[in-house]
Amino acid sequence: MNYKEINNRKTTSKEIEEKLIKTMKEKHCKRLSVMQYINDMKMEGKEKASLLGSMKNFEHLRRTYVRTNSMCQLLLEIS
Repeated sequence: MNYKEINNRKTTSKEIEEKLIKTMKEKHCKRLSVMQYINDMKMEGKEKASLLGSMKNFEHLRRTYVRTNSMCQLLLEIS
């Protein structure tokens, strides 16, 4: 992987993060369920993969796992 590809991925991650923060501010929420967001936006395979892959590069959003009954839910919250 060269420098150009790495820089492109960071730019994509930043754009996705800004979009998520904007959505969270519009909904007045500090936590956002990733699955709910994917369903609301009607994301398909490549978009989902891009979102999930770019989450590790987020600077202002933090991944949080919440356990409910026998399930574990992934949330993003503003840090």
